[in-house]
Amino acid sequence: MNILNEYKENQKKSEFKTFDLNYYAIGLGGEVGEVLNEIKKLHRDDNDNLTEYRKQNIISELGDCLWYIQGICNKLDISLEDVLNKNIIKISKISE
Repeated sequence: MNILNEYKENQKKSEFKTFDLNYYAIGLGGEVGEVLNEIKKLHRDDNDNLTEYRKQNIISELGDCLWYIQGICNKLDISLEDVLNKNIIKISKISE
C-alpha cells in the first residue's frame, strides 16, 4: 500500500461520523486560516526567522489541511494521486 492510500484509509478511520462536502470545505478554509496565522506569527513574533517550533506548527496545520482535502477527495470518489497528477499537467503547461 502506498502512502497516499494509507493516508486515505487513516483519514476515513479518524472521522467520528460521516461528514458532508460542506463540512470538509468549511473545515479546509478554517485550517488554511491557521496556516496563515502561523505565518503571520513567523513575521510578527519571530522576525521572519523560521524556528523549529514555528516550522513544526506550520507542518501540523498543513497536515490538518490535508485531512480535509482527503475528505473532499473521498466525497468526490477521487484520489489524492488523481489531484496531484492533474495538477502536474496543469503546472507543466504554465512552465512551457
